[in-house]
Amino acid sequence: MFIFRLPAQDPLVHYTISLHKYVDDMTEMIRVAELATEKNIIPPEDAVPPMPLKIKKEFTHKRNSLNYVPKDFTPFSCGLATEYPELSEAIVKNILAKSIATLFVHIGYETSHQSVLDLLIDIVEDFFKTVCFRIVKSVEEEEKGNTTSFPNIVEKVLTETGLGGIRGLSDYYQNRIIKYATVMENRCKELIDHYSTMLIPKTENLLDSSKMIRIKEEDAGEMFDVYNPEVHLTTFDSDMPVSESALQLLNSLEAEQGLQVLEANNVKQEDV
Repeated sequence: MFIFRLPAQDPLVHYTISLHKYVDDMTEMIRVAELATEKNIIPPEDAVPPMPLKIKKEFTHKRNSLNYVPKDFTPFSCGLATEYPELSEAIVKNILAKSIATLFVHIGYETSHQSVLDLLIDIVEDFFKTVCFRIVKSVEEEEKGNTTSFPNIVEKVLTETGLGGIRGLSDYYQNRIIKYATVMENRCKELIDHYSTMLIPKTENLLDSSKMIRIKEEDAGEMFDVYNPEVHLTTFDSDMPVSESALQLLNSLEAEQGLQVLEANNVKQEDV
Protein backbone atom coordinates (compact mmCIF):
# COMPACT_ATOMS: atom_id res chain seq x y z
CA MET A 1 0.00 0.00 0.00
CA PHE A 2 1.41 3.36 -1.06
CA ILE A 3 1.11 6.11 1.56
CA PHE A 4 1.25 9.62 0.17
CA ARG A 5 1.96 12.37 2.70
CA LEU A 6 1.14 15.94 1.83
CA PRO A 7 3.72 18.56 2.79
CA ALA A 8 2.92 20.69 5.84
CA GLN A 9 1.44 24.12 5.24
CA ASP A 10 3.59 27.20 5.62
CA PRO A 11 4.09 27.93 9.36
CA LEU A 12 4.26 31.67 8.62
CA VAL A 13 0.72 31.51 7.23
CA HIS A 14 -0.52 29.80 10.39
CA TYR A 15 1.34 32.39 12.49
CA THR A 16 -0.47 35.21 10.68
CA ILE A 17 -3.80 33.45 11.25
CA SER A 18 -3.06 33.33 14.99
CA LEU A 19 -2.32 37.09 14.87
CA HIS A 20 -5.75 37.69 13.32
CA LYS A 21 -7.31 35.78 16.21
CA TYR A 22 -5.27 37.85 18.67
CA VAL A 23 -6.46 41.10 17.07
CA ASP A 24 -10.07 39.99 17.44
CA ASP A 25 -9.54 39.11 21.11
CA MET A 26 -7.80 42.42 21.87
CA THR A 27 -10.50 44.40 20.08
CA GLU A 28 -13.16 42.74 22.24
CA MET A 29 -11.10 43.38 25.40
CA ILE A 30 -10.75 47.07 24.52
CA ARG A 31 -14.50 47.34 23.95
CA VAL A 32 -15.20 45.87 27.39
CA ALA A 33 -12.52 48.07 28.95
CA GLU A 34 -14.09 51.20 27.46
CA LEU A 35 -17.40 50.28 29.04
CA ALA A 36 -15.61 49.78 32.36
CA THR A 37 -13.85 53.15 32.22
CA GLU A 38 -17.19 54.88 31.65
CA LYS A 39 -18.19 53.55 35.08
CA ASN A 40 -14.86 54.65 36.63
CA ILE A 41 -13.61 51.06 36.79
CA ILE A 42 -9.96 50.50 35.89
CA PRO A 43 -9.52 47.40 33.67
CA PRO A 44 -7.25 44.64 35.01
CA GLU A 45 -3.64 44.97 33.98
CA ASP A 46 -2.92 41.26 33.74
CA ALA A 47 -5.85 40.57 31.40
CA VAL A 48 -3.80 41.06 28.22
CA PRO A 49 -2.74 37.68 26.82
CA PRO A 50 0.75 37.32 25.35
CA MET A 51 1.19 37.62 21.61
CA PRO A 52 1.51 34.38 19.63
CA LEU A 53 5.08 33.18 19.29
CA LYS A 54 6.60 33.31 15.85
CA ILE A 55 7.86 29.93 14.73
CA LYS A 56 11.40 30.10 13.45
CA LYS A 57 11.66 28.34 10.14
CA GLU A 58 14.66 26.08 9.87
CA PHE A 59 16.25 26.04 6.44
CA THR A 60 17.56 22.75 5.16
CA HIS A 61 20.16 24.48 3.00
CA LYS A 62 23.04 26.80 3.75
CA ARG A 63 23.66 29.99 1.88
CA ASN A 64 27.08 30.58 0.44
CA SER A 65 29.02 33.76 -0.23
CA LEU A 66 27.17 34.35 -3.51
CA ASN A 67 23.83 34.26 -1.62
CA TYR A 68 22.01 31.74 -3.77
CA VAL A 69 20.27 28.50 -2.89
CA PRO A 70 22.23 25.48 -4.09
CA LYS A 71 20.43 23.02 -6.32
CA ASP A 72 18.85 20.00 -4.74
CA PHE A 73 19.17 17.28 -7.34
CA THR A 74 16.32 14.78 -7.22
CA PRO A 75 15.17 12.21 -9.76
CA PHE A 76 12.28 14.48 -10.67
CA SER A 77 14.50 17.57 -11.17
CA CYS A 78 16.89 15.52 -13.28
CA GLY A 79 14.08 14.41 -15.57
CA LEU A 80 14.14 10.78 -14.52
CA ALA A 81 11.05 8.63 -14.33
CA THR A 82 9.33 9.17 -11.00
CA GLU A 83 6.42 7.27 -9.55
CA TYR A 84 3.61 9.47 -8.31
CA PRO A 85 0.20 8.52 -6.95
CA GLU A 86 -2.95 9.25 -8.86
CA LEU A 87 -5.35 11.12 -6.62
CA SER A 88 -9.08 10.72 -6.94
CA GLU A 89 -11.28 13.71 -7.66
CA ALA A 90 -12.73 13.60 -4.15
CA ILE A 91 -9.27 13.79 -2.56
CA VAL A 92 -8.26 16.64 -4.85
CA LYS A 93 -11.32 18.67 -3.95
CA ASN A 94 -10.72 17.98 -0.26
CA ILE A 95 -7.13 19.26 -0.52
CA LEU A 96 -8.24 22.34 -2.47
CA ALA A 97 -10.97 23.11 0.07
CA LYS A 98 -8.48 23.03 2.94
CA SER A 99 -5.92 25.15 1.08
CA ILE A 100 -8.44 27.75 -0.07
CA ALA A 101 -9.99 28.03 3.39
CA THR A 102 -6.52 28.51 4.92
CA LEU A 103 -5.63 31.31 2.50
CA PHE A 104 -8.90 33.15 3.11
CA VAL A 105 -8.50 32.91 6.88
CA HIS A 106 -4.99 34.24 6.35
CA ILE A 107 -6.37 37.51 4.93
CA GLY A 108 -9.04 37.89 7.63
CA TYR A 109 -12.17 36.04 6.47
CA GLU A 110 -13.45 33.77 9.23
CA THR A 111 -16.80 32.52 7.91
CA SER A 112 -18.18 31.67 4.50
CA HIS A 113 -21.05 29.81 2.86
CA GLN A 114 -20.38 26.36 1.49
CA SER A 115 -21.61 27.46 -1.94
CA VAL A 116 -18.93 30.18 -2.06
CA LEU A 117 -16.23 27.70 -1.09
CA ASP A 118 -17.43 25.23 -3.73
CA LEU A 119 -17.30 27.94 -6.39
CA LEU A 120 -13.73 28.85 -5.44
CA ILE A 121 -12.72 25.18 -5.54
CA ASP A 122 -14.05 24.88 -9.11
CA ILE A 123 -12.20 28.05 -10.16
CA VAL A 124 -8.86 26.92 -8.70
CA GLU A 125 -9.28 23.41 -10.11
CA ASP A 126 -9.93 24.80 -13.58
CA PHE A 127 -6.88 27.09 -13.25
CA PHE A 128 -4.62 24.17 -12.34
CA LYS A 129 -5.95 22.17 -15.28
CA THR A 130 -5.12 25.11 -17.55
CA VAL A 131 -1.57 25.29 -16.21
CA CYS A 132 -1.05 21.54 -16.64
CA PHE A 133 -2.49 21.63 -20.17
CA ARG A 134 -0.12 24.45 -21.14
CA ILE A 135 2.85 22.57 -19.69
CA VAL A 136 2.01 19.46 -21.69
CA LYS A 137 1.52 21.51 -24.84
CA SER A 138 4.81 23.36 -24.33
CA VAL A 139 6.67 20.07 -23.88
CA GLU A 140 5.21 18.75 -27.12
CA GLU A 141 6.19 21.95 -28.93
CA GLU A 142 9.72 21.67 -27.57
CA GLU A 143 9.98 18.06 -28.75
CA LYS A 144 9.01 19.24 -32.24
CA GLY A 145 11.91 21.67 -32.21
CA ASN A 146 9.92 24.83 -31.56
CA THR A 147 12.02 26.81 -29.11
CA THR A 148 11.11 30.00 -27.26
CA SER A 149 13.02 32.78 -25.55
CA PHE A 150 12.05 31.55 -22.08
CA PRO A 151 14.73 29.77 -20.06
CA ASN A 152 12.41 26.83 -19.28
CA ILE A 153 8.87 25.60 -19.77
CA VAL A 154 7.70 26.45 -16.26
CA GLU A 155 8.76 30.09 -16.63
CA LYS A 156 6.96 30.23 -19.98
CA VAL A 157 3.70 28.82 -18.62
CA LEU A 158 3.69 30.97 -15.47
CA THR A 159 4.22 34.08 -17.57
CA GLU A 160 1.50 33.18 -20.08
CA THR A 161 -1.03 32.47 -17.32
CA GLY A 162 -0.48 35.91 -15.76
CA LEU A 163 1.49 34.87 -12.67
CA GLY A 164 4.59 36.81 -13.71
CA GLY A 165 6.92 33.85 -13.79
CA ILE A 166 9.07 32.68 -10.89
CA ARG A 167 9.80 36.31 -9.99
CA GLY A 168 6.08 37.01 -9.69
CA LEU A 169 5.63 34.13 -7.25
CA SER A 170 8.60 35.35 -5.22
CA ASP A 171 7.25 38.91 -5.05
CA TYR A 172 3.86 37.61 -3.98
CA TYR A 173 5.38 35.62 -1.14
CA GLN A 174 7.52 38.54 0.02
CA ASN A 175 4.61 41.01 0.06
CA ARG A 176 1.55 38.94 0.92
CA ILE A 177 3.14 36.45 3.34
CA ILE A 178 6.29 37.84 4.95
CA LYS A 179 5.48 41.57 5.01
CA TYR A 180 1.83 40.91 5.83
CA ALA A 181 2.89 39.05 8.96
CA THR A 182 4.90 42.11 10.00
CA VAL A 183 1.86 44.34 9.45
CA MET A 184 -0.25 42.12 11.69
CA GLU A 185 2.46 42.15 14.38
CA ASN A 186 2.46 45.95 14.39
CA ARG A 187 -1.33 45.96 14.61
CA CYS A 188 -1.22 43.71 17.68
CA LYS A 189 1.36 45.96 19.37
CA GLU A 190 -0.79 49.04 18.70
CA LEU A 191 -3.78 47.39 20.39
CA ILE A 192 -1.65 46.41 23.39
CA ASP A 193 -0.40 50.00 23.75
CA HIS A 194 -3.94 51.32 23.46
CA TYR A 195 -5.12 48.98 26.20
CA SER A 196 -2.18 50.08 28.41
CA THR A 197 -3.26 53.72 28.13
CA MET A 198 -6.69 52.76 29.44
CA LEU A 199 -5.11 51.49 32.66
CA ILE A 200 -4.06 55.03 33.62
CA PRO A 201 -6.83 56.70 35.66
CA LYS A 202 -8.11 59.92 34.15
CA THR A 203 -7.58 62.99 36.36
CA GLU A 204 -10.25 65.66 36.27
CA ASN A 205 -9.09 69.17 35.50
CA LEU A 206 -10.25 70.87 38.69
CA LEU A 207 -10.35 74.67 38.70
CA ASP A 208 -8.13 76.43 41.18
CA SER A 209 -10.25 78.18 43.81
CA SER A 210 -7.69 80.98 44.00
CA LYS A 211 -8.55 81.92 40.42
CA MET A 212 -12.30 82.21 41.09
CA ILE A 213 -13.89 85.64 41.33
CA ARG A 214 -17.20 85.63 43.16
CA ILE A 215 -19.60 88.28 41.86
CA LYS A 216 -22.80 89.19 43.65
CA GLU A 217 -25.75 90.17 41.52
CA GLU A 218 -27.82 92.97 42.97
CA ASP A 219 -31.10 91.81 41.46
CA ALA A 220 -31.01 88.10 42.14
CA GLY A 221 -28.75 88.21 45.16
CA GLU A 222 -27.16 84.93 44.11
CA MET A 223 -23.48 84.14 43.92
CA PHE A 224 -21.95 82.59 40.82
CA ASP A 225 -18.35 81.79 39.93
CA VAL A 226 -16.41 83.26 37.02
CA TYR A 227 -13.16 81.55 36.10
CA ASN A 228 -10.34 83.88 35.10
CA PRO A 229 -6.93 82.23 34.80
CA GLU A 230 -5.12 85.57 34.51
CA VAL A 231 -6.31 86.99 37.83
CA HIS A 232 -4.74 85.97 41.14
CA LEU A 233 -6.09 87.67 44.28
CA THR A 234 -4.19 85.48 46.69
CA THR A 235 -2.05 88.40 47.97
CA PHE A 236 -4.96 89.93 49.90
CA ASP A 237 -6.02 88.98 53.38
CA SER A 238 -7.67 85.60 53.32
CA ASP A 239 -10.28 86.69 55.91
CA MET A 240 -11.46 89.53 53.69
CA PRO A 241 -14.08 88.68 51.07
CA VAL A 242 -12.75 88.68 47.54
CA SER A 243 -15.33 91.23 46.36
CA GLU A 244 -14.26 93.72 49.08
CA SER A 245 -10.63 93.17 48.14
CA ALA A 246 -11.40 93.95 44.54
CA LEU A 247 -13.24 97.14 45.60
CA GLN A 248 -10.29 98.19 47.75
CA LEU A 249 -7.95 97.64 44.82
CA LEU A 250 -10.17 99.75 42.59
CA ASN A 251 -10.30 102.62 45.16
CA SER A 252 -6.52 102.59 45.55
CA LEU A 253 -6.05 102.83 41.78
CA GLU A 254 -8.48 105.78 41.54
CA ALA A 255 -6.74 107.57 44.43
CA GLU A 256 -3.34 107.06 42.81
CA GLN A 257 -4.64 108.40 39.50
CA GLY A 258 -6.14 111.47 41.23
CA LEU A 259 -2.84 112.16 43.00
CA GLN A 260 -0.99 112.08 39.68
CA VAL A 261 -3.43 114.62 38.21
CA LEU A 262 -3.01 116.92 41.23
CA GLU A 263 0.77 116.83 40.95
CA ALA A 264 0.57 117.66 37.27
CA ASN A 265 -1.58 120.76 38.00
CA ASN A 266 0.88 121.98 40.65
CA VAL A 267 3.74 121.68 38.16
CA LYS A 268 1.84 123.82 35.64
CA GLN A 269 1.11 126.53 38.25
CA GLU A 270 4.77 126.74 39.26
CA ASP A 271 5.78 127.18 35.61
CA VAL A 272 3.35 130.07 35.27
